Amino acid sequence: MEDHYADPLPEAAAYGFQRALQIAPAAVTTAQVLLQMKTQRLREQTERQRQAAETLHAQERAEHHTARLQWLPANNPAWLRSADLLQVSRAWGAAMPYAAHDPGAERARLKCEERLRQVHPYGMNRYDRLRADGLNPADAMRQAAPFFAREPSPRTGHLAPIRKELPAAVKLAQQDFPHSINDAVWANRSGMTAAATAAPASTQRQRPALNRKQ
Repeated sequence: MEDHYADPLPEAAAYGFQRALQIAPAAVTTAQVLLQMKTQRLREQTERQRQAAETLHAQERAEHHTARLQWLPANNPAWLRSADLLQVSRAWGAAMPYAAHDPGAERARLKCEERLRQVHPYGMNRYDRLRADGLNPADAMRQAAPFFAREPSPRTGHLAPIRKELPAAVKLAQQDFPHSINDAVWANRSGMTAAATAAPASTQRQRPALNRKQ
């Protein structure tokens, strides 16, 4: 009597097929879960980006509104005629970042520059030369800022004299730049205030000497 043995290959194939049928649903379920998790993460990331963009836009709108309130008076001829160097420089600085895409800001910038040529022709002469050399308005004003600490209308053919009553402005003009035009103007005003305060006291100290001579 001959012994008969079953062929192991078909049995192994059948077993493997059964196992595959058993594992397939679990694998599909796992793939679906992973896909859902990935989709959820993408959805959350998109929402965070949207919220960040909205926050940024709100901040930009607020900054634009604040700057607009500062440059808007420059479009008023009456305000511009009476504005001093500091007021005009503030309006110019507020309008400058928005001038490229806001017509109102560009008009205000140009109006401020017209007024600056009246109140400080020396500083604006330097600014206009830098603009003619190809510098953009922001860079040109940054480099011209030290000149606004000097006399507005120096005599032709002489170096611009430094005001003796403006030591803070002189010190600022001698430092490394960039400094803004506001820095120079503030230093200018501080020096003028200090000189005005010291003048009466100096006059009083000199009066007894004059009386003795008499």
